[in-house]
Amino acid sequence: MRKKSLLIVFLAVAASLAVGGLVAPAPAFAQQAKVGKKVGDPLAEALALGKKGQYPQALARLKAADAVAGKTAFEQFKINETYGFIYSQQRNYAAAAAAFEKSLNSGQLPAGQVNDRLKQLAQLNFQSPRNLDKVIDYTNRYLKATGGGDPAMHAMLGQAYQLQGNDKAAIASVQNAVRLSGGRPAENWLRILLQSYSRLGDTNGVAATTERLVSQYPTPDNWKLMSSTLRKQASGDDRVALNVYRLMGELDLMDKPDDCMDAAIVGIQSGLPAEAVKVMDKCTARKVFGPEDEARSQRILADARKRVAAQQPNLGKIAQQASASKSGQDEIEVGEVLLSYGQADKALAAAQRAVQKGGDRDSAMMLMGRSQIQLKNGAEARKAFSQVKSPEAASVAKLWGIYASRI
Repeated sequence: MRKKSLLIVFLAVAASLAVGGLVAPAPAFAQQAKVGKKVGDPLAEALALGKKGQYPQALARLKAADAVAGKTAFEQFKINETYGFIYSQQRNYAAAAAAFEKSLNSGQLPAGQVNDRLKQLAQLNFQSPRNLDKVIDYTNRYLKATGGGDPAMHAMLGQAYQLQGNDKAAIASVQNAVRLSGGRPAENWLRILLQSYSRLGDTNGVAATTERLVSQYPTPDNWKLMSSTLRKQASGDDRVALNVYRLMGELDLMDKPDDCMDAAIVGIQSGLPAEAVKVMDKCTARKVFGPEDEARSQRILADARKRVAAQQPNLGKIAQQASASKSGQDEIEVGEVLLSYGQADKALAAAQRAVQKGGDRDSAMMLMGRSQIQLKNGAEARKAFSQVKSPEAASVAKLWGIYASRI
């Protein structure tokens, strides 16, 4: 996108030079553009050659024009503009920037083109090799002169600040870009924010930005970026941790031995050995465990399988007991068990009864949402997750809702 915008500016420069008469006969050129024949002839040849892509020949003729003694300020201005055009076509951005900078400082550039030139110089200096000081200087001058309404330039300024190590300024600039963009900021802008928040140790900023990133750009790479945030959330309440690990499993983010084994242990402790078995089997299939993990992982898996063997034959009985119970919490606990064995329809019914019986609403809604996901009802899943209200669970539920939007 940036190269395209630069090309548009360069073509505009070329057009302005052509209008000035560089391709016209020398007498007409000299009269209309106030450029003498000694300068005008090689200058016109240089532009013509440059537009044909014959850059070495173009530069040779341009240097001949530049070597003429006694040039006027306007003639030097036209020479510098042509240098800028040819160097930019060669992608020699540093040389192009130097030439256009001379034009800007010459006093010959029409007032109506000054702001565009400030923007162009900021963009050119952002190219390799970057001159970050000039990027920041020209971008700030451009934004000040134009009222600061260009989101892309705010974002480029933020990236320049970040590359200089000024993360606070980077965040302020990119937040301006996000605000001005309206509904959907560019993915790269959010990544700039994420990196700066991370370097500053701003966990709230990291969480909010990552959530927005996966919400608006739910790519596998962005979900992987989310994994560190998810792991931090898994360090608190076991119920929250279990839902975090479940989501990581759905997203294929369970790629660390400790995560796999911790998730299985939480599942066992929560009376859900079938979930533990699924986690361990999946991690084993993905070859997450190394030789040093074998003994412990096998103990966990054996324990989970033993508990499944004892629990599974009694599913019908415990379901009946929960249905007859007046406790909504009993319904939630049994619903979780049923869902762990793939009985999503029965788990959903248990969650609905739990709400009617006054069970913990957040837990019931999480169970409903996960059941609807297994039933491939994405809209209903999102509706359930949106009703989770407690601060501890709501952030994880929101992520589940984003995941459910894929269904």
